[in-house]
Amino acid sequence: MIEASQTGSEKGYLLRYFGAGMVNAATGLGTIALLTALNANPVISNIIGFSIGMLFSFTLAKFFVFKKRNNTQIQIKRYALSFALAYGLNILVLLLIKDRMHDAIAQTISITTYVVVMYILMRHYIFKKST
Repeated sequence: MIEASQTGSEKGYLLRYFGAGMVNAATGLGTIALLTALNANPVISNIIGFSIGMLFSFTLAKFFVFKKRNNTQIQIKRYALSFALAYGLNILVLLLIKDRMHDAIAQTISITTYVVVMYILMRHYIFKKST
């Protein structure tokens, strides 16, 4: 459990981000894995999985991870821009490596790119202290 002294610390943010990510993983990555197992196109699988996971992401980040209850309109705009950037990098990485390795490994690498970039943008742009 996260101690009260950690709620505004980097460790607290990372722990909550990880927890929220588990919810997204259960939905988004589960969808990607299922579609990949069914031999669906890796890019289409990724698009569908991220679309489903994204439904949970903003709300969990806003209210659970970063606990920012105000400035929702600004945060939604920043989130959309940040998501487009992080997701674009995710797809770029996937396209660059998908023919060089198993689809599941390529998906893992590309999704890791997204997770790291999105955390940095959420922490320092979308939900920074002034928003």
